[in-house]
Amino acid sequence: MFHFLTISNLNKSKGTFVLLEAAQLLHHQAPDFHVHFVGAPTAEISAERMEREIENRALQKVVTYHGQQYTGDKDARFAEADCLVHPTLDDCFPLVILEAMQHALPVITTAVGAIPDMVLHRKSGVLIPENDAQALAAEMGKLMKNPALAAQYGATGRDFLLERYTYGIFETQLSLILSES
Repeated sequence: MFHFLTISNLNKSKGTFVLLEAAQLLHHQAPDFHVHFVGAPTAEISAERMEREIENRALQKVVTYHGQQYTGDKDARFAEADCLVHPTLDDCFPLVILEAMQHALPVITTAVGAIPDMVLHRKSGVLIPENDAQALAAEMGKLMKNPALAAQYGATGRDFLLERYTYGIFETQLSLILSES
C-alpha cells in the first residue's frame, strides 16, 4: 500500500479538488494506495463538505480526511507517508514541502511561486501543471509503481534541504545580505 499525504487547510486554491479528482482517476487504474488529507476545514470547504466529496466520488476506501493535526500527530503522518502531494494553485513558499523533505519524502507539486526553487524536477520530486488532475494521477501512479524512485527522490530532497534550507544557512545568507547594505 502506497500512502500519499497532503497537509493544507481545505481550500480550492490548495488543489483539494484536483487531488480528489486525481485519486478518482488513479483508483480506477491501481487501487493499492491511500491519500491522507490533513488540514483545517475552512469556510470554503467544511469538514462535512469534504466528507461528502469523498463519498460522492466513491473514494472512502482510498481517501481519508483526518482534520487538523498538530506536531506529534502531523509527524506521525509524515512517518507513515511515502509521498507528499501538494497540488497548489497559488502558493509562495509552502513550508510543508520543506517538512516533507526533512522526512525524506518525494514531493509532487505545481510550479508556482518559489516551488521550482524548492523541488528539483525529476530529482527530489515532480512539478506538474496547475489544475491538471490527469498529470497528477499519472505521476502518483509512476511513484506507486516505482518505490525505489520515490525513495531516491526523497533522499535527494533531504540532501537538498540540508544544503540550502537549514537555520545555519539561513543565518549565513542573512548576514551576507545585511553586511552588503
